Amino acid sequence: MTVYSSHAFKASVQGAVVLAGLMATGCVPRYTTPSVVQASNPSITYQYHNDAELLQANQSAATYCSQYQAVPRTAHIDQGPDSRVVVFECVQGVAGPGPVSVTGPTVLPGSLAYSGYYDDFYGPFYDGYWAADGYFYFTDGPGHAFRRDDYHHFRRDMAAGFHGVRGSGVHAG
Repeated sequence: MTVYSSHAFKASVQGAVVLAGLMATGCVPRYTTPSVVQASNPSITYQYHNDAELLQANQSAATYCSQYQAVPRTAHIDQGPDSRVVVFECVQGVAGPGPVSVTGPTVLPGSLAYSGYYDDFYGPFYDGYWAADGYFYFTDGPGHAFRRDDYHHFRRDMAAGFHGVRGSGVHAG
């Protein structure tokens, strides 16, 4: 005949309750503060076929970016089988319209832009434009002087070793 002790039975029931409680708390999610994984400026992408459509895309991007108190800056241009694709990034803190003195022709920041192709010969590209003299003027950073490409490292057409670039200024004089 087996006799059960009430103490032993109570201890085993209490142990089971404690174990169940521990298991239940292990299933409850623990919340932490969110951490930034990636942040980027708003952007908009257009498909175009010619320079007129690219200029229209630039104007549309300016309208889009204005809701963020920003101006469009070309992130990249890609060649597709039947058209080109341009991605504009909305950038804040860029100088608004108004003449700026630079080495070379006068530039109007944020005005009409023109695209070209570049082989990275001079290093980083920040901004540029085709001037009336037929040369491409470029700068490698904000506030840096524009320089003339005398050695044809910027082109109007795609070639092996070149990639698309787009500037935000246009010759004003």
